Formats: sequence, C-alpha cells, structure tokens
Amino acid sequence: MGRYYWNKKNTVEDCRSVSISFLKKYGYFNGRCLGGITWSNSAGEKTASIGISVSTWDGDYVRFEYTTTNSHTGEKTKYDYEAQLTTTPCNYGGVRYWFICPLSRNGVACGRRVSKLYLAPGSNYFGCRH
Repeated sequence: MGRYYWNKKNTVEDCRSVSISFLKKYGYFNGRCLGGITWSNSAGEKTASIGISVSTWDGDYVRFEYTTTNSHTGEKTKYDYEAQLTTTPCNYGGVRYWFICPLSRNGVACGRRVSKLYLAPGSNYFGCRH
C-alpha cells in the first residue's frame, strides 16, 4: 500500500488529456466534426467533460469548450479557445495530425508539436507537458 503525500508533484496520470490518437480513432478528422469527451472515476461516476469541435476544412484546429468551478468560491468560469493542428506526411501516404501547444509563458508562445494535450489539476488550459 502506497502513501499519499500532500506535497507531491502532479504526474501525467493526475491530468485530463486529449490525444490525436483518440480523435483519429473516433473519426474527428473528417472535415468538420463536433463531439465531446467524458472522464469518469474508478466507480464509473462522471467527473468531467469537455466539448470538442475539429475542423480540417477551413483551417486546421481543435476548439475546446468547458466550464471550471472554483472549489472555494463556487465561481464558474467558461473557456472557449482553439489549438492549431499541423500535419506531417506519412511514409506510405496520408498525413499525421499534431497539436500545436496553445500555451505561452512570459508572452512567448510554446508552439511545440505534440500528440497529446494535458489539463493539470488546478490549471485552466490544455497544454503540453513542458
């Protein structure tokens, strides 16, 4: 049995994530597609959800729409923003999609090409691990 430390750092397993492979598996890269993702705990209870729209026709992007609630004040905040998509050619034809990290630090955009975006506990925006 492991111990829980109140000052431990967040790990990837603690984060919500959206991956290119999930979006591809469920057909989000066919022009314009709307849908969502729901996260559940081990008991099967819904813990979080997000609305997603993907466009590969008029500019390649993924739009995230969700609401967070401050646990101390109960104040709700709506988020609606886009993460750009880029492609690389595959060896045997077709393309592979990638997210461009939408976060910035000190006014400098991250801009990394990644296959998965994370929402860390207590964070407001999805971004790469770096």
